[in-house]
Amino acid sequence: MRVKSALVGSFLFLGVAAPGFAQQGAGNGCTPAGVWYGGSVVSYQLTIVPAVPAGEYTVFFEGMYKTSVMNTAYSGRVAKKGDVYEGSIMQLITQDDAFLDPPPIFKMPDLNVAWISIRMPDCNSLTNTIPFFGLYFASGIWDATPGIVWLNTKVPLKDEPDVDLLDVLSGGQPVLETYRRLPSTVSPSLLHK
Repeated sequence: MRVKSALVGSFLFLGVAAPGFAQQGAGNGCTPAGVWYGGSVVSYQLTIVPAVPAGEYTVFFEGMYKTSVMNTAYSGRVAKKGDVYEGSIMQLITQDDAFLDPPPIFKMPDLNVAWISIRMPDCNSLTNTIPFFGLYFASGIWDATPGIVWLNTKVPLKDEPDVDLLDVLSGGQPVLETYRRLPSTVSPSLLHK
């Protein structure tokens, strides 16, 4: 009877605890998930959201600069590999004034694509190394007349970029960024009563 009670108790424990085990970082605040501020030459707000499967995250880099007629934030996905989180990010970008007009535009934007490697020296800071950063011209990827037509001449991260942005920005060296976590609590002394 004791064995049966112990087994029932074990199964009950697993039934209650299993959902917590399945969640990324459950009970562990030291994950990259959260909102961060920092960068290098350019300042960014970095948002990292847990994804599925466990160990994967969706990332959003929102810079505070304007380098084109129109551009989106960088977004992508990273996966945990040992003590780093690696993956790709992408941004749509254009210098064409036609993108200031309402749709349909019948043109496609260029792509900025990067490979990133995030490390966490502690729970409230992280570093991001960018060993690949390339610009792919729309003319080698897609056309928009009428609708998207894939040209199948260039694949980002697989083919050479039209412009190696690391050559332009850092003399061909990887870019290193540093970030701090935005705290999730506030000092009570800062609150207005």
